[in-house]
Amino acid sequence: MSPKTRSRAKRQLRLWWLLSHRHTRRQLGTIEDWKTRLVFWVGALSVGLVIQGFAWLSEESFEVFRHTFDRYPWHFLWITPLGLAAIVWVMNKGGKASKGSGIPQVLLVHKQSYHWLRGSFLSLRVATLKVLLTCAGLLVGATVGREGPSVHVGAALMYKLGTWAKLKQRQVESGLIVAGGAAGVSAAFNAPLAGIVFAIEELQQSMEARSSGTLILAIILSGVVVLAFAGHYSYFGVPYVEAMSFRHYPYLIGTSLFCGLLGGLFSFFLVQSNRAIAPWVAKAPLRVALVIGFILAAMGIASGGLTMGSGYMEAKDLLAGESAGSWYTAFGKILATMLTYLSGIPGGIFSPSLASGAELGAAIGSVFDTVPGTPLILVGMASYFAGVVQRPITAFVIVLELTGNNHDILPALMVSALTGSVISKLVMPQPIYHILARDLLKGWEAMMKPVDAEEASLGREEGTLETSGPQLNEKDK
Repeated sequence: MSPKTRSRAKRQLRLWWLLSHRHTRRQLGTIEDWKTRLVFWVGALSVGLVIQGFAWLSEESFEVFRHTFDRYPWHFLWITPLGLAAIVWVMNKGGKASKGSGIPQVLLVHKQSYHWLRGSFLSLRVATLKVLLTCAGLLVGATVGREGPSVHVGAALMYKLGTWAKLKQRQVESGLIVAGGAAGVSAAFNAPLAGIVFAIEELQQSMEARSSGTLILAIILSGVVVLAFAGHYSYFGVPYVEAMSFRHYPYLIGTSLFCGLLGGLFSFFLVQSNRAIAPWVAKAPLRVALVIGFILAAMGIASGGLTMGSGYMEAKDLLAGESAGSWYTAFGKILATMLTYLSGIPGGIFSPSLASGAELGAAIGSVFDTVPGTPLILVGMASYFAGVVQRPITAFVIVLELTGNNHDILPALMVSALTGSVISKLVMPQPIYHILARDLLKGWEAMMKPVDAEEASLGREEGTLETSGPQLNEKDK
């Protein structure tokens, strides 16, 4: 064979190999694709590990609170006010972005137009403060949950890992923040499906087909870490539940309407009260925390501690039939959740809302003796929670997964969550987290105006003014 013929044969062979393996290379992806996948996987495992540690620390904090409260309940008349004031002081000094549940912060920074807030809202310092101060709130008797903060912490960890890996900005925006928040929900509740639904319905509301598989895998990996350390468990136990017959559905609808309306009223009054108290919080945050802490302590002592904490144990006891529902505890829990949020300390409303719904369902069940009590408790949880957040799919999926995935009650949960969400819109037209996110943005923009004016003056003098977006004081980052 001549050299010219051999050269032609080599070119044809090389062309054949390239054409035949082009589709395979496209399926495997580029180095950048694998780098992105690795960041998602490592980040998801890290989120699962951190959230599991967060769960352990919060449970230990609440156990210390219960032990102390059982022995010295009246001491909380000074422990709770001073504790809340100390938490607010540390938060204001260390990072104001750790305030509240954390979900409004994640909703804001996920949008491209507010990318300049990411360095402040998703810093590791803010995430650390979120964990420690939420546990401190449980320690002093505040009514907070750790699920909203878990969303914030998960998003911060994934975002930071992405920035360290120097991924493309589009990839950070479209995937890491959402995946981190969803993985936080999954790890906090040990409920992977709830994490997926929460990501779609609340954080992003629409997903690209190419990113959905990576998101789901990240949520699963965070759940694997929880299973490795805590084993397979159901958040509220596995109560015995019978399917509701059609003759019970009028009671189901009535309960859902009532609880959903209360959930909507809770959201409405929380938003309006938060706006009304904002000037007072800005001027005298420690005084506000002291007053609210004293009220919370008085309510807690009057209820025997039932209005304090996340409500996890109370809801679990109700579902197990070890305690009875109370109208006083239900409305006390709702009021305590609102007051704790208004104090400005870090902490979420997920668990307190589920516990309030459980108390409402149990109280209604005590009125109607002919209706099974446990299904009404679950209906109260799903409908009240759906009324608060106006995310019906997330509501019934969370309640289903947190109580052992008993599919006999699934139709009732779906109907109750949808009913509660619809009736809630009569008093609260928009979801609470989106309104809180807008109010948060207004507060931060108002806080940064003096900084912007000073920077503009310096820029005019030195000729180096940049227009890339508002900047924050170093202490607020």
